[in-house]
Amino acid sequence: MAVPVGTGFDPADPAILRDPYPSYAWLLRNDPVHRGANGVWYVTRYDDVRTVLGEPRFGRAGIRDLWATLVGPGPLSEVLRHTIFFQDDPDHARLRALIGPAFTPRLIRTMQARIDENARDLLRPLRARGRMDVVDDFAYPLALATISTLLGMPAKDRDALRAWSVAIAPTLDLLAGPDEIARGQVAMGEFAAYLTELIGDRRAHPGEDLISAMIAATTGRDPITTDALIGTAVALVFAGHDTVTNQIGNSVLALLRHPRQLALLRAEPGRLPAAAEECLRYDSSVQSNSRRIAADLELSGTKLRQGDLVVALAGAANRDPAQFTEPDRFDIGRAEGPPLSFGAGMRFCLGALLARMELKAALRELTGLTGLRLAVADGELVYRRSTMFRGVVSLPISYAAGAP
Repeated sequence: MAVPVGTGFDPADPAILRDPYPSYAWLLRNDPVHRGANGVWYVTRYDDVRTVLGEPRFGRAGIRDLWATLVGPGPLSEVLRHTIFFQDDPDHARLRALIGPAFTPRLIRTMQARIDENARDLLRPLRARGRMDVVDDFAYPLALATISTLLGMPAKDRDALRAWSVAIAPTLDLLAGPDEIARGQVAMGEFAAYLTELIGDRRAHPGEDLISAMIAATTGRDPITTDALIGTAVALVFAGHDTVTNQIGNSVLALLRHPRQLALLRAEPGRLPAAAEECLRYDSSVQSNSRRIAADLELSGTKLRQGDLVVALAGAANRDPAQFTEPDRFDIGRAEGPPLSFGAGMRFCLGALLARMELKAALRELTGLTGLRLAVADGELVYRRSTMFRGVVSLPISYAAGAP
């Protein structure tokens, strides 16, 4: 039964943070363009969410200004205002053109062997333990190694990168409190100083990495500023490791909660690509994305006004019965349209192919563990306190100990 929404859907409600899907189901069937808590519009249907995510009428610059007011002056707003996520065209298109060449299918596939090797190397010492935390012991290291390699960040710096990420991540959500913001300001200042030094080194000594490629792409005509490079690098670190980490955890949990589907995947490994897509659809690590309307418009018969805040609930769109048969059923044999977990249109995630490769590598290794099971009661799992991102803080699993 859905969480009551008569007084306005509120994604910050603890019950919804733990399980938003009953409320999504109610909204999809009863009020798909819903005026929720604090006057925010929540959009749930697949076609409407795709419209909000992909069209320039729904802008991000206004969200940047709202967020900057929340966190106040300091390194957070100074750095993140330059990220691609907070830009509208033409700035969005310019930054996307800089990053795009590093994410072509041909170049990303060159990382496939490295990702697979990293996944195997991470699992090797864990096999002998018979127990691990999927989030801390496997997903975070795998995702962080992938994106830091792409950006040309030395392996020795990954512990610092993770510490900064953990401190900054809560500030990206409108639920952030004063203490979280204060910690995030300090961490962002340190992260920006690190990137300034790294970028200076790449300007002097280019390498085979994305930062060097972005510098080279603008040399001689319109050099990219250090501020823009820092903002872009920060955005890529978060998009490339935080969301992937959460998605691996969500996916393993979905399989553990559906043992017949897990057994089917083990029996037929060729189903792995479809299983990864179903995991992305069924419980996406990115649940929502916000926009501010640039001019009055109508969406599915509902009039929205300039300046209104609109939240596109991709997590709900991925359960739209008009798009997916029996949408609340987890089925790795499903073959129905792409989920909206990576956005749509002009803002479709450049790193989608890379994220899919990481997810498949993780599932391939982890589902091969004998006797795989959740090591705590399902009710003990704690979800991140975030209205935008979804993932468990920790996912303890156990399995038969074997040779490393």
